[in-house]
Amino acid sequence: MSPAEIETAIEREKDLLPFGWGRFGKSLEGIAEVVEPDEQLLAACIGLNPTFEHKSITLAGGLRELTKSTNVVLAATDRRLLVIATGAAGGTREHSEIPYAGMTIDEVGKRDLKLSWPDGTMRIKGLAKPMAPPLVDALRSKLTG
Repeated sequence: MSPAEIETAIEREKDLLPFGWGRFGKSLEGIAEVVEPDEQLLAACIGLNPTFEHKSITLAGGLRELTKSTNVVLAATDRRLLVIATGAAGGTREHSEIPYAGMTIDEVGKRDLKLSWPDGTMRIKGLAKPMAPPLVDALRSKLTG
């Protein structure tokens, strides 16, 4: 996607933010700094209180830092799932990526999601309700397609 197309996709996601969650617009804008120029943003969602379990050391380093975060942006692209930590004011901090290879969706609730992949699991509670269904649909599409 061109920078303009990425910005359009981010604006689409910002329009889904629930009332009172506007500070996370800055977090969504941070996606533009992480995606590759030819990568496509499929969907994004804000999640609260992520928990991670690690099965190997290879991925644990980056995700270990994310466990200190209260909020994260989940961004499903055509290549990977990005997990971007946010600060209290909504600005982005560090990020990590989870490849789709071997990923499964273990549980889906109205506001929660549990994913597993060969190196670990992640549970997010408190997903932004209007943003969760498009994210889950994008993940299902990538995992079955």
